[in-house]
Amino acid sequence: MKILLTGATGLLGSAIVEAAHQRSLVCNALPRPSLSLHTLSALANALQGYDVLIHAAANTNVEQCEVAPDDCYRDNFLLTELIAIAAAIAKVKMVFISSTGIYGEGQEIPYREYDSVHPPTHHHRSKMMAEQAVISQNPCNLVIRTGWLFGGAAANPKNFVARRIDEAREAMKAKGYIESNTEQRGVPCFNQDIATRILNLTSANWSGVFNCVNTGSASRFEYVRAVIELAGLPLEVRPSNAAAFQRKAKVSNNEMAVNWKMDTLGLPEMPAWRTSLEHYIKNALLAEGVQQ
Repeated sequence: MKILLTGATGLLGSAIVEAAHQRSLVCNALPRPSLSLHTLSALANALQGYDVLIHAAANTNVEQCEVAPDDCYRDNFLLTELIAIAAAIAKVKMVFISSTGIYGEGQEIPYREYDSVHPPTHHHRSKMMAEQAVISQNPCNLVIRTGWLFGGAAANPKNFVARRIDEAREAMKAKGYIESNTEQRGVPCFNQDIATRILNLTSANWSGVFNCVNTGSASRFEYVRAVIELAGLPLEVRPSNAAAFQRKAKVSNNEMAVNWKMDTLGLPEMPAWRTSLEHYIKNALLAEGVQQ
């Protein structure tokens, strides 16, 4: 299987590159295409000779998407639509990375793939529209809904786990505690687990929409408390509500999901989120000296 990948340096994209190389698969990066009259032909030409295109690039700044929606829809919807059309022209399977956040506030239990979506923000609506474009161009394409990704290099500014450890260390010098939201719930997802499962689904030629998350769920408070505990930091994590965090984007308090489709099809269960978090902190962040 020969892969062309957008977002190759991102949190998930970098894990896909690593997982592909471990399998001796060709996985080349596709730089962000410029939007012009020649975009479709350039993309179709770039796809020649590949078996699959994984589109992992996205505008992930949920707050900024509320301020500049045109940029959000350009990056997440329009570009994805053009890539999907080009993939259809080139007869190349496409895998699109979406978000469990698109489900919205419809229920309080974890979402399954058959639940309706009610995207609560411009970011999530742009991802929903992109999903529709991808499937409409080729029903054999694959859409992956995931969320709350962690992993990667400690130096990455978007590394949630490493930044919480930094925040905890600063708090230990000052007020002696940090606060975290008890109201919002989701599934912390290890980028390596998700990347591995994406390649498994792709190589088996699955299509349609799949939730792809680690097993279990947590509130932001439970998640952050686990990070601090597993990092061995003697710091109190205090509960707070969503109102304490001033946000422009009214994200759903329920971003939980389960892998109903994979489980029903008899695919292997995904690892538990806390097990993968412990592995990541002790074997990756420790190796980089983050806890020293």
